[in-house]
Amino acid sequence: MGRRKSSSAADKSKSAVPPDYFRGLNHLLNNQHSEAIDAFVDSLQVNSETFDIHLTLGNLFRKKGEIEKAINVHQNLLARPEITPREMRLVQLELASDFMSAGLLDRAERLLLNIAAKQTEFQPTVLTLLVDLYEFEQSWEQAIEIAHQLYQLNKKPALAKRLAHFHCEIADEKHNKGKSKEALQDYQKALDMDEKCVRASMGAADVFIAQKRYRDAIKELKMVASQDKDFIPITVNLLRDCYEKVWGNSGFTKFLQEQNRTTPSATVILALAQRLSQDNKEYAEIFLIDQLRKHPTIKGFRELVQMQLNEATDEAKEHLEVLYELLDQLTENKHKYLCRQCGFSGFQLHWKCPSCKSWGTVKPIHGLEGE
Repeated sequence: MGRRKSSSAADKSKSAVPPDYFRGLNHLLNNQHSEAIDAFVDSLQVNSETFDIHLTLGNLFRKKGEIEKAINVHQNLLARPEITPREMRLVQLELASDFMSAGLLDRAERLLLNIAAKQTEFQPTVLTLLVDLYEFEQSWEQAIEIAHQLYQLNKKPALAKRLAHFHCEIADEKHNKGKSKEALQDYQKALDMDEKCVRASMGAADVFIAQKRYRDAIKELKMVASQDKDFIPITVNLLRDCYEKVWGNSGFTKFLQEQNRTTPSATVILALAQRLSQDNKEYAEIFLIDQLRKHPTIKGFRELVQMQLNEATDEAKEHLEVLYELLDQLTENKHKYLCRQCGFSGFQLHWKCPSCKSWGTVKPIHGLEGE
């Protein structure tokens, strides 16, 4: 009887394995991942033991771009009366992510606000999703409100940096509408959140320049040197124009010399060489050659060729012109900015990386082909 019972139980357990389970394994072995997931979903009944598996399968569908299937899996889980309140919150969070991926932002917002109102243990995750949603919609006021709530829970520097850029977005809009006073207030709020926010200082400088407050603009632009030295080359031309309006060339030359001692870059070196050439062209050329030995860049070499073109004979001038054109094309075709987070490169400065969506990670390229 014992042998018969053991044999009977074994036969019963074998028959309990759904055929779809073996079909799923077959698809998996044949690298047919989508078919394998479908088969596993069909074979597994929803219960406390398979809840996590269904949740994972729904996430896989969303990551693969099959949003409708992900929504169906998560809605099927919600329809089960036996799931606990905690499990329900987990499914609702995943469903909100599905809605966001599908572009159903209103439905995602309603679901997330409903969860946030209950102050559950998932509050940081809920608030993070809401910030992402409002950022995508460019609803900056709402994004700031929720981000401040999240910042109170977890004072992460990355969130403070993100909040500063939200304030800058509002400030930029006000500046474009001619609301200079309000724009300056929002740029200051950005600096209160992140004192190293280069964008806020440069934005405030733009407002001051528009108001012809050049001394205040100089103060803001010089702050960039202490906030992030990688951005100094962007401020050089603006600083030159502002200094010429109020104090002349001497203050600007002193600033360039200070920066060249601490953080030399092609733009700073070239601006110094141009200043020196106004008094002594030969000395300016010697200075540029010396700097290129220490900090070789294509931009610097192109400027050296340009200097020598002015004094070259006909035959040498012809060769130098060809060389200058080649260098000019080479510098024009090179990307000028690089995201330090994902490696995205481009010709324009983006405060938010178009690739990885990180804030403040795109900076001027340094080195032989850059600064």
